Amino acid sequence: MNFSRFCFFIITVLIFSGTASAEAPAKGPAQNNGKDLFAPLIADPRWPHFSLAYQYYTHGGGLKNVAAVSFGETLPFYNDDTPSGGRWQAGIQAAVFAVFDLDTPSWDLLNEDYIVALPVAYKKEPFSGLIRVYHQSSHIGDELLLRSRIDRVNFSYQAADLKLSYDLEKWFRFYGGGEYAFSRTPRDLKPWATQYGFEIKCPWKYWSKAVVPVAGADFKNREENDWHSEISLSAGVWIESPKTMWHKVHLMVGYYNGNSPNGQFRDELIEFLSLGAHFYF
Repeated sequence: MNFSRFCFFIITVLIFSGTASAEAPAKGPAQNNGKDLFAPLIADPRWPHFSLAYQYYTHGGGLKNVAAVSFGETLPFYNDDTPSGGRWQAGIQAAVFAVFDLDTPSWDLLNEDYIVALPVAYKKEPFSGLIRVYHQSSHIGDELLLRSRIDRVNFSYQAADLKLSYDLEKWFRFYGGGEYAFSRTPRDLKPWATQYGFEIKCPWKYWSKAVVPVAGADFKNREENDWHSEISLSAGVWIESPKTMWHKVHLMVGYYNGNSPNGQFRDELIEFLSLGAHFYF
């Protein structure tokens, strides 16, 4: 079984596990209603979740109209109280991120990134934290290889990262952290990176308290790119309803500027606008 199929198998298991746990939640002190103690980063282009987005490139990559999809989720399998009065949680993350060129007749697959992680989270209001060990690998689309002379790059690494977050009155959140990549391919890939950002959630809800305006900004700086910023901005609405299978649906517009988040093209400077739907269990 190759790595791509392995990842899809992992994600399929996670989806059905998450659905089952949502339908029949376990009881006991370790149950936390299936919620992640470390909330998703809404402007992070590589946070594991389900999404479908249209991207309009204004610079770089030789692209114009692109579709970006992701399949994945963070699913906790154990959480409990801590002596300090907070809670801790262990889980698993798995995700696939893929981009397609909409200006080709067959909407050619350009790049797919796979992430599998083991996260441990901690939360004690208003603080939360997340530490992960994860694997990422990137693969170029076969259609792109067939119609171009681009070289396939064997790009993968394992990394450990830490993120800390602080919530201010439940309407403003800021976070920051860093990561170190080990077992890197290519071997000259530089290991260090930082990440930080903020999110704003409107204190008022609309349309039967189901719709909440939100906005976020995420910044990454990598040693590999001479610490130049990768800027990701996102704004839109959360739709929260017990009638949907997802905990939240986000309808967001976005802006990205910096080195490409797509692993096979990480050396390219790009800029794009986006419109998409994002789903969280």
